[in-house]
Amino acid sequence: MPSAKLEAQISPRVAKLRRGLVMRSNSVLITIYGDAIAPRKQSVWLGNLIGLAEPFGISSRLVRTSAFRLTADDWFTASRIGRRSYYGLSDIGLQRVRHADRRIYEFNLPTWDGRWTLVLLESGMRASMRQHLKRELLWESFGQLSPGIFAHPHVDHQSLQEILRAAKAEDRVAVLSAQSLDDYGRKPLQALMHDTFKLAKVEQAWQQFITRFAPAVSLLETLTQAEAFFLRTLLIHEYRRVLLRDPNLPAALLPADWPGLRARELCELLYRGLLAGSEQFLCDQLETTDGPLIKTPKEISRRLSRT
Repeated sequence: MPSAKLEAQISPRVAKLRRGLVMRSNSVLITIYGDAIAPRKQSVWLGNLIGLAEPFGISSRLVRTSAFRLTADDWFTASRIGRRSYYGLSDIGLQRVRHADRRIYEFNLPTWDGRWTLVLLESGMRASMRQHLKRELLWESFGQLSPGIFAHPHVDHQSLQEILRAAKAEDRVAVLSAQSLDDYGRKPLQALMHDTFKLAKVEQAWQQFITRFAPAVSLLETLTQAEAFFLRTLLIHEYRRVLLRDPNLPAALLPADWPGLRARELCELLYRGLLAGSEQFLCDQLETTDGPLIKTPKEISRRLSRT
């Protein structure tokens, strides 16, 4: 355990980067697990989670409540050793964060082939299955064109297949490929995508992300390991929040000077500078059911070799 509370180890110049953000306990825990714990597949002591969440304004009571709720929602699994509780990701939770991982740490946009993937839900599908699929597809940044039709230009088909299998919906969903015809203009499609994916709000969110984190570049050389963890978590938490609303539309369908491109470059630069210090901090601090936290696994180090 740290000799001092983590919050006390964060200097005011770094702590101010969180100013104005409402950070919910469930979401912060998912960020920490998705970014740092999932690649290790370990279960972390609840006391450590309480300490890690403290500088984000989250009380021990809220961490305990969130850990319980995330377990009930099949995100976490819980275990006990003596009087200590430990939490790890469930199989479904691991699948969810891995789907997000493929987007969050892929800092280069794929080349668009001009095709769209359309997902059509069977009209007679029971309501619970429909709601589950809608939630998972929106999490994958599909746009909802109508109540039973979803579209995406850069779909990860492995993730889509896993979603359908997990929902036992393979025989209740049609997956189609569509392409614009050259004889027709793109303006109606641009307008449709702008409305479907609420691009104005996404653009504003990316601008806010850049404004908040651009000053952090000048701090990289002077951060402590605790501050590197804090800033890494804050960075990925906010980046994920905006990215999972951004459909990664092709350049031809985006407004001019789209800030999402600058935000990707900024996130990659900061993450690269924060990784070593934050990893050492986590390895020094966290206790798992297996003992110390595993040293930086290849799944994490590979994130910065994809660019």
